[in-house]
Amino acid sequence: MIDYVAADFGIRLVSVEAIDGGVDRAAQNMRGRTATAAYAIKWSAGGTAAGLVVPSALADRGLRAVAAPVRTRDGRLWSERDGRRLSVVPWVGDRSGLDGGLDEAQWREFGAVLAAAHALPVTPELAAVLPVAGHEQDLAATRATQELLQSSPPPDDIAARTREIWMAHAERIAAVADRVESLAPAVTPSTVCHTDPHLGNVLAAPGRTWLIDWDDAALSTPEHDLMFVLGGTYGDEHIGARERDWFFEGYGPVTVDPRRLAYWRGSRGLADIAFLAGEAFTPGDYGDTWRARAVRLLEANLRPDALIAMAMDPFDAG
Repeated sequence: MIDYVAADFGIRLVSVEAIDGGVDRAAQNMRGRTATAAYAIKWSAGGTAAGLVVPSALADRGLRAVAAPVRTRDGRLWSERDGRRLSVVPWVGDRSGLDGGLDEAQWREFGAVLAAAHALPVTPELAAVLPVAGHEQDLAATRATQELLQSSPPPDDIAARTREIWMAHAERIAAVADRVESLAPAVTPSTVCHTDPHLGNVLAAPGRTWLIDWDDAALSTPEHDLMFVLGGTYGDEHIGARERDWFFEGYGPVTVDPRRLAYWRGSRGLADIAFLAGEAFTPGDYGDTWRARAVRLLEANLRPDALIAMAMDPFDAG
């Protein structure tokens, strides 16, 4: 990797270390260091290039709350190595918004960067890499998980607990899936969105904020992003009325469509529980420590104050 980065990007690394890559199983994530700087390196076999094209477009418009990809020696946003996309981005703040929340200025900057993304013109370059967000994949994953849990005997206690939790909520899960499908005609994706701007993807330093991990950027509607500050998502303990006011001071005036908000809450909530239940039910692939945590997260995602429940609330903007 040191040789690849030197040849492709002209950066002379002195060390490379693997870092936690999150849920993207198709990517290797690393931190590379020179004598004076650090870089986030991603070597991915999946997804699209939207995670590089969108922040580059925002940085070109002067947004400092995104980390612009380092261009290759020949001016591209990534290189190809062994059939995989290799990208390099400057390493930015290490403290996420989940660790203590954001201050007033940081919330405003967070709002401003999402507003800028939503205002991006969909150029041919963006249209070529941006998928169109929707519910089909999330509902398919939910149904596949339901089938797995119903048809396969639990191989151990963790899997048995996963099945118990899911089946206790099966009727509610099915009702959410039905509601998502019924709301789909009200949703016309046409806006550039991050689609995953929870506080774990917001990094902070004194006087600075960065919104990172644009890999799931897609054409969607603003509610797909705004739901992450309107309740029911990760880091809610750091988000109250005061923080929402600060965010929207940075974002600007907006009218939230309650049907689109319910649609994205339901679709994302289903995707989250399907992912967690699938990994918790399957021993050997991800390790029992993660599987046990996935069970706890599954329970949390099915609480009365989480996205699954909020998707079924009477229509209001949160």
